[in-house]
Amino acid sequence: MTDAAGLDGEIVLDAPVISGAPAGIGPLTARFARYDGCQQITLWLPLDGYAGYSQLRIRGPGGQRIEDAEITSRLNGRVQILIDTFPWPPGQYRIEITHQEGWSHELRLTKLEAGAAPPAPEPPPVPKSSGKPIVYRDGAGKVLPNYDLDLRAKELARLAARFDRRLEFEGNFRAGTIIYIEGDTRIRFDHEMCGGGVHFSIDLPVAEKWEAATGRPLAERGDIAEFVAAETQRRQARSWNYVIRDNRIDFID
Repeated sequence: MTDAAGLDGEIVLDAPVISGAPAGIGPLTARFARYDGCQQITLWLPLDGYAGYSQLRIRGPGGQRIEDAEITSRLNGRVQILIDTFPWPPGQYRIEITHQEGWSHELRLTKLEAGAAPPAPEPPPVPKSSGKPIVYRDGAGKVLPNYDLDLRAKELARLAARFDRRLEFEGNFRAGTIIYIEGDTRIRFDHEMCGGGVHFSIDLPVAEKWEAATGRPLAERGDIAEFVAAETQRRQARSWNYVIRDNRIDFID
């Protein structure tokens, strides 16, 4: 039997895969978080979890069954699934989420031995270039805009904004506003003190109203909500845990 100290290994996630899905549906998003004596994988589905998803299956080393569950019993809100990985021994794992229409998500991962360092990420390939920009012309020889450079510039700007994103806090613990800042984006989330085991709660637009309320794509909802929750915990509530629900983020013991 592996003792608790031997279960604290890092988890290395492969890229999520989607099989047989209709056009326009992307893969799920996965993130691994590790704390002292605690670790978990957070999954965000690209669609509402109640809109046709059926089963969550987790298999461990040698095909060992770890979990079989209805998706609706494992949802935290409408798109998020939390998986406690601390009890898992080191080895290879596969998470599969199926849909009633026959397509599925798959995530493969490796839990390392305690103390083992994860492999360094491979450097991105260096594109071959002649050193000269590509010149596009129409049938009459007229020079067209260089869409490659435009797309590259937009992507670099987006990445820079993402690395520099931050939170600002207005008000006090009893009630106030948390402002998510990313480039030119400003999203305001109200918060207030609560009772009944919840110290305070941050209002979160539900999936159906997210784009209208924030101006950001629904696909970014899970990532932004996780950043707001984790950064608020780091700066304001280190001794509490958080739970991201359908319409709010609760901070609890």
